[in-house]
Amino acid sequence: MNPVRPNLRRGIYVIPTSLTILNLFFGFRAIIYATRGIEATTLGRDGAAADFFATACLSLLFAAVFDTFDGMIARQLNATSEFGKEYDSLADVVTFGAAPAVLVYAWGLQVFEKLGGGIAFLFLAAVSLRLARFNVQTGKTDYRYFAGLPSPAGALTLASMIFYAPVPVTDRRFAMIVMLVTIFTAFAMVSPVRYRSQKGLSLQKERSLMYFLALALILGLAFKWPREFWFAGAIAYLVSGPLVKLWSIAFPSTAAAVPPAGFIAPEEPPT
Repeated sequence: MNPVRPNLRRGIYVIPTSLTILNLFFGFRAIIYATRGIEATTLGRDGAAADFFATACLSLLFAAVFDTFDGMIARQLNATSEFGKEYDSLADVVTFGAAPAVLVYAWGLQVFEKLGGGIAFLFLAAVSLRLARFNVQTGKTDYRYFAGLPSPAGALTLASMIFYAPVPVTDRRFAMIVMLVTIFTAFAMVSPVRYRSQKGLSLQKERSLMYFLALALILGLAFKWPREFWFAGAIAYLVSGPLVKLWSIAFPSTAAAVPPAGFIAPEEPPT
């Protein structure tokens, strides 16, 4: 028996687990900078607080990148495991649940004191429920769609809003808007509304030159206006699920109504 193979398999499993640890690290880093931000806000140093909040948002963005690649690489290397799936979910509760909840409270909900803390906890609870449901439904639903807003997308929605205007919120009217966005995002994650998954995108299909030209335009816009681009993209994805659902209700597909080839309608019963 070749002793190299077990060591090789252990090495392969180390790669996705290491990426999950990096995901968890950047989530923890976001919490640290969020707490530093609220400390600076208390001391009246709004400029420093804005820098801390912006750094926390970028930490969540890096965490989402590592979260995307840990599962992708695990599938490519055939290194998926029950341990990896459970550990990834535990890391996601911290990174995309606790971290954005602390961040949005420190930035915009602290003006409501206990109510703001309750709304932040609502977001955390929604993420934990979303991840538990995802683990139960894995392999039982259409892989091209998510049932409910994915938790990384929910976290990045709040992060994009904060990164767009990282100065601490002191106006209660604007804080009310922050509260409504947080509540809507939380309920979107536990809703049955379907969101498009990147797993359903085929990267091996041939594309026209217009596709690459549009991609270059998107990259140019993101380079020129990174804060606006991130915020607009996150909000667009957040509302895409409900809008597609409303469109399907208003304009139902007629494909199901077309009878298959060779179908013979039954005779009507005599009256």
